Amino acid sequence: MIGRFLGKKAQAEVYLSLNDPHSFMLVQMLSRLAKQYRIGFKVLFIWGALPGVTISPKLYRQWAIKDANVIAERYQLIKITEEPSLIMLTTGQQTWQLQLNSIENAKDIFIKTWGNLYTEHFQTSTPTISHQVKNQMRLQAKGHYAPANIFFAGDWFVGVDRLYHFEKLLLKFSLTDSLTVELAPTLQVEKPSVLPGVSALDNAIETTPTCIAKREPLVVYLSLRSPYSYLGFVQAISLAERHQLELVIKPVLPLLMRGASIPVIKQKYIYLDALREAKRLNIEFNGFSDPLGNGVMNAYRCFAWAQQQGKGTEYMLACFRAIYVEGIELANPVNVENIMKNLALNIDDANVYQQEHDWQQWADINQIELSKLSLWGVPCFTYGVCSYWGQDRIPLLEKEIKLLISSS
Repeated sequence: MIGRFLGKKAQAEVYLSLNDPHSFMLVQMLSRLAKQYRIGFKVLFIWGALPGVTISPKLYRQWAIKDANVIAERYQLIKITEEPSLIMLTTGQQTWQLQLNSIENAKDIFIKTWGNLYTEHFQTSTPTISHQVKNQMRLQAKGHYAPANIFFAGDWFVGVDRLYHFEKLLLKFSLTDSLTVELAPTLQVEKPSVLPGVSALDNAIETTPTCIAKREPLVVYLSLRSPYSYLGFVQAISLAERHQLELVIKPVLPLLMRGASIPVIKQKYIYLDALREAKRLNIEFNGFSDPLGNGVMNAYRCFAWAQQQGKGTEYMLACFRAIYVEGIELANPVNVENIMKNLALNIDDANVYQQEHDWQQWADINQIELSKLSLWGVPCFTYGVCSYWGQDRIPLLEKEIKLLISSS
């Protein structure tokens, strides 16, 4: 609801899971944002992501808490020191049913639940469960699957990292209210600065690097079918060039080729979100020619040879561009041969090299390495002992690299 008529206040729906670390971070940020925009929030508590969406629940949970604290440190939010107990979660859920629906009340419940601060406790009740099931069904009916999510003007904004786009939309609708110096010192429509974005990095807390490596190679784990891998890879190339780092590329099989099941609703959101991020990052992104199956295999068969010839980066970038920019089917081996020819790489030599360097073996090894980092998906970036999952974390990785280089 945009609410342009007779002073009617615009309203966004916010889907939160009390047990979700990223929901805890989002509700804190929305409390800040609500003070400077003419926007109301209808908060809907849900259980969590839809069943079958999370690939590795245990690893995801470990990563989510760690990543939430990265966000907390970056934006001076309350950090997670321990997970809430079951009785705290139950009490928080029940308490929400007795509160007025507001972002401030939701924030207060999250703080008390994650801080284990309730001294009087409620038991689980059927009305509370039914309420969350109803909200979960509403989320799914409107076309999404995850908590820590905002729905406004037909668009979804997941987590703190997408508040940049949300704020830009609020500015588009002229919903700006009085601004506070602390939150928006240099507000611009092109580069919203309250929340994540280019200018927001300047206001982030300087973190003490956890890395101990010096001038290590920048390693990127990626999959040709992942649009986030494409965006992350383009950024990783620039990052390596800026800091004169060796870029090591480690492709892995797409999740669907590893037996995982990804709901269509999630695949659709990932594509649309990546397209939105590509525009923000000024990365060319015109469509998607799905390489699943033969496309991935054809491309991976030649990668080891291209890498051995010192052209791994150029080759992988050409494959990504074929998929996301040029609409070229990699399932057709002739198209892969053309990529090789354009890079002055001999396809016959690549086929011979493949016999001794089977792509399935090195792809499996790369996946095992990724698992040892307690990660499962791509893109993932490592530098020394630092590791980050997701192209959103490249700016934070660069900060650590800069500090390491300057200290050495």
